[in-house]
Amino acid sequence: MSTLRTSSSLGLLCVTALLLSFNLDHAEAFAIPAKHGAAGGVALSSLGSCRIKDERMVVTRMSSSSDDESSSSSSTATKSEAAEGSKKQTHSSAVPTIERDPDDEITSEKVFGAEFFGGTKVKEELFDPVAEDRAAELARQERDALQLDGGRTVYRRFEDTTCFVDGEAADVARRLQAAINGALYDEDEVVPMYATNFDWTTPFPRAKGSQTPLDELTNALSFYKRLDLAIVGGRSLPGSDGDSARNEMEFRWEVSVEWPNVWESRVLLTGTSRIVLDASSGKIVSQTDKLDGGDTVVAAIGSQLNPRFWDLYHIGMTPSAELSPRLQPRGDVKKGLFSGSYELCEVPPRLVIQPTLLDLGGRDERIAQVIPNHAFSTIIKTTGPNKQRYVPVSPIEVAISRDAEAGANRVTWSIPIAPEFLAAAGSDGELPLPAPDQDTSADAQAESGYKLQPRRLVATVPYGGNPQDEDVSNVRKELYDAIIKDGLNPKLDESGRPMFFFWQSDAKACYVSDGGLGMNVYEWRPKFANSNAVGIELERGSNLERR
Repeated sequence: MSTLRTSSSLGLLCVTALLLSFNLDHAEAFAIPAKHGAAGGVALSSLGSCRIKDERMVVTRMSSSSDDESSSSSSTATKSEAAEGSKKQTHSSAVPTIERDPDDEITSEKVFGAEFFGGTKVKEELFDPVAEDRAAELARQERDALQLDGGRTVYRRFEDTTCFVDGEAADVARRLQAAINGALYDEDEVVPMYATNFDWTTPFPRAKGSQTPLDELTNALSFYKRLDLAIVGGRSLPGSDGDSARNEMEFRWEVSVEWPNVWESRVLLTGTSRIVLDASSGKIVSQTDKLDGGDTVVAAIGSQLNPRFWDLYHIGMTPSAELSPRLQPRGDVKKGLFSGSYELCEVPPRLVIQPTLLDLGGRDERIAQVIPNHAFSTIIKTTGPNKQRYVPVSPIEVAISRDAEAGANRVTWSIPIAPEFLAAAGSDGELPLPAPDQDTSADAQAESGYKLQPRRLVATVPYGGNPQDEDVSNVRKELYDAIIKDGLNPKLDESGRPMFFFWQSDAKACYVSDGGLGMNVYEWRPKFANSNAVGIELERGSNLERR
């Protein structure tokens, strides 16, 4: 097993890093060009198969540099590569054009499985530049029409008081996001944020030369293929000593990493940082970081590194997805006698895109199975000369509730947002709002927006079907009976009904940093695999934190 130097950041992450070992002789099997599903007719593309050659060289050199018998020349080469790797990232989702040697066995279509999983020749045959340009033009026209009608076209997340409770915390969060972006991206300037006498407590290991989280972020770029960090919430705290010259605040963050292994695992960590701000200088003098779910960094990262069965089964369909965290319950909530039939977990607060509409057609139309068009704010080009890099997230949450006023069921989707998209908005925090779907009837009352989901305690049972299957009613009843027998209290909505939901793990919502949600990919999975889940929200115990 190859061990890499670790680093941390805004509590933010540090590179704890045990890079999974793998057999280099079989590395090519994971370099199959990808076949990407797409929405709106934007389809089929490829991850560059030539990349694996470079990975192979880099991994070999990393291993050799840790070998006691490695030569000074190879050690020098490794240091040179690391320095080059620390180069900052870009916000752009554009994939650089790479010239491929047609005689190179690794970069050619001779890579195993390429012709079956969207090889270059197949993609080029299916790519229609006219259709792509037309789709982009239609998207632009819809947004222009919305603006002319006086509709809102952006959501300003730092002005949302459900995310940033007070104005002072929002202002500091803007500055902090700008400082983070300055450490990570070429397009942003370095912003000083920490005092010279800064004190830092973090559960993550950190490099000797790093004095602040911003140093760690920059150092981490030498090791990760991609690192993005977003501040998603914040609030001012009552001063513990009553000293108005030192303001205490708490910020919630999310960090996403593309791991440097063959299958490019996506690691998502969430947590909080409590800071002390010197009012006169506006600099942070103290910071204490906390990882959601406890301070077991190895467990939080390690569980996300292994290749997932369905990713391998559908190899090349999409990049590895960011999975929303599921944490052990805090406080006095314990599983009961009947807990063998369900899983109990907590979901940390997350900012989501939340489209909704009335289900006027009933179960037969099955509208809950697919994200509606009015959720998307862009299109994603997955092939051709302008193809884009994108980040999949999963699972997608679907809730079906009764709208008494409309006399119909209302379907609401909650789609977690990739931290890369949030970070790309910078200190302005302006996120695009989707335009209305012209094909959706006005009677459906279709709406879409951004919302911060609070921390939730939930019970779930695995299920292999879809949100509107007839079987779901029986699954809900059995789940409800089990939690009642165990003494747990279901959370009720405004009409007094239990708050059920459905997790679609066979769906991946895809984001680009410079446009937002643009595509959804659905994987085939057999029903007996039970890869989805039916869930119910629960009330918290008396001694649990309510934030």
